[in-house]
Amino acid sequence: MDILNLLQNETFIFYAAVFSVLFFFISIILIPYVILKIPHDYFSYSSKKEYFSRKRDIAVYYMKMALRNIAALLLFFLGILLLVTPGQGLLTILLSFLLADIPGKYKIEKYLIRKEKNYNLLNRFRRKHGKKSFILPED
Repeated sequence: MDILNLLQNETFIFYAAVFSVLFFFISIILIPYVILKIPHDYFSYSSKKEYFSRKRDIAVYYMKMALRNIAALLLFFLGILLLVTPGQGLLTILLSFLLADIPGKYKIEKYLIRKEKNYNLLNRFRRKHGKKSFILPED
């Protein structure tokens, strides 16, 4: 079945739309949860590996990294599919990037948290929910 026939299939379009709306609402719920689960000192280390080696067993770090990368790969392919169907394709691809452990991602995260607007917005949200503010990275 080629892509044009698939896009004309009413059943496929219905399920794609339902999935798109469902994924949109899940992302609205999940993003605040993730922001609140990030430890306040997460950005204060020189590398993510250093953070996990000080906080947890390094084996747990590698197991979580493998599972997160598998989930990120699945989300990436789902995002590509959602680009050609009604859905949150770009948001899903962005979520897969945030979930994956790729080289240089921690530096990008630290760069983004250094932006004053991002830093203030995230910390205001965390304080509102009783969490400590992020420690701003020094390097």
